[in-house]
Amino acid sequence: MSIAVAAVIRTPVCLRLLQAVLGLCAVLAAWPLSGAWHVAALSGHGPGFGQLVGGYALGWPAALSSAAGGVFLLALLRQRRKPQVLDISPVGQLRLAVYLEHGGAPSGAGPLVPPVLRLLPGSTLWPSLLVLCLADAAGRRTQVLAQRGSACATFRPLAVACRAIAARSGEE
Repeated sequence: MSIAVAAVIRTPVCLRLLQAVLGLCAVLAAWPLSGAWHVAALSGHGPGFGQLVGGYALGWPAALSSAAGGVFLLALLRQRRKPQVLDISPVGQLRLAVYLEHGGAPSGAGPLVPPVLRLLPGSTLWPSLLVLCLADAAGRRTQVLAQRGSACATFRPLAVACRAIAARSGEE
């Protein structure tokens, strides 16, 4: 049985949406964490409301770290994630090529051949999610996230091939 697969892997839209919501929540949580609500609540609504709101205040360092983390997550969204092509040969060799342009050919399609990668033991092979930890002969590592759905149309054959490669490397 051949395990040859060529899968185009794109960043899942739901993952990017989740990252945007998490970043926005972290930025918005900075105001209550700062304790500035406690002062505003005491001046306008009486002591009962101020005690409720002030109980969550951790201070300005926590507020600044929450805001910085949220801005960092939102800044990461501005990076364009290029689609990747994961090629698995019939003998189980992995090659990862990255598209140069959105509609262009993969970078490995020309004279430059991407290096052969190996599947590392830290990879996660779940029924609907693959987190592949790959390394080349020089020891450079990369991670590939493949999720079932529109982000990876050939998810099932890719999952079967990765499980076969993991089983072969476990036997060695």
